[in-house]
Amino acid sequence: MQNHEARSFKPLTISAEKLPASMAQQARRNEYAAERARLLLGCFRTGDANDPETYVAAITAVLAQYSEGIVTQVTHPVTGLPSKKSWLPTVKEVHDACEEAMAPAMRQQQRDRQVAELLAEREAIEAARGQVRPTLEEMHAKYGPDWGLDLDPGKKDLATFKAPSWDEITAGYAADPSLIARLTVKDEA
Repeated sequence: MQNHEARSFKPLTISAEKLPASMAQQARRNEYAAERARLLLGCFRTGDANDPETYVAAITAVLAQYSEGIVTQVTHPVTGLPSKKSWLPTVKEVHDACEEAMAPAMRQQQRDRQVAELLAEREAIEAARGQVRPTLEEMHAKYGPDWGLDLDPGKKDLATFKAPSWDEITAGYAADPSLIARLTVKDEA
């Protein structure tokens, strides 16, 4: 049993070129993870692991589960674990750091999925109602080039506008006393 456990962490000895594409990709990922694990662990002064080979293999195994970008971010001497920890990180700390580094991308993927679902749902509702969105040309034909807005205020003759006189204002308020009631402030004290 002990021999089987020891063999499980041995590096791959076959050439990556002779492997199927998926296995070759995993082999390259494992190699990169091993390089970055050595860099990560080399950034600390001393190592107090009970079994250094198993410790390095475990860190490599954790790193190999993530993309190169995540592995680089976590193991980078300036921005990764070496700049955040004073002692060798545990396997769990390496895993947690990888998960934390991956969280923003996962949230973005979730948002993208939700937006796609909402758009698909909206299209299904519109199709069920028989609504078809008009084209740009149809909108221009219906509303004109300015979308129905009067963008030239100079066209209107402002000289013909007449402000109401004071008598007209008081007559309007006298005709509707509720307007005055809404304007008065009641003292609640």
